[in-house]
Amino acid sequence: MSNEAPDILINNDTQIIEAAGRLKVLAHPLRLKIICQLSHGEKTVQELIDSVGTSQSNVSQHLAIMRDKGVLNCRKNATQVIYKVASNSTIELVQLLKTFSS
Repeated sequence: MSNEAPDILINNDTQIIEAAGRLKVLAHPLRLKIICQLSHGEKTVQELIDSVGTSQSNVSQHLAIMRDKGVLNCRKNATQVIYKVASNSTIELVQLLKTFSS
């Protein structure tokens, strides 16, 4: 390892606050599980309910939080709401987190 100072990854308070907020959103186990399910592609709310194994109200509450924080995007198809991860960098972050648990 070099004695040089490391590059500053985030260099202003606004970006620090945004990054901390994004980590806080992903820190909940059910939200992380939903992100993992969506890493395979778009899913309807019902598909997410079936895959994560909890109630519709619980899933919907967490989807709304992630949508409001910009982690997820959604679209309507008739009566269905379909979700997807807003940015591939979120999936890359979760992949990086996996390396800490291995």
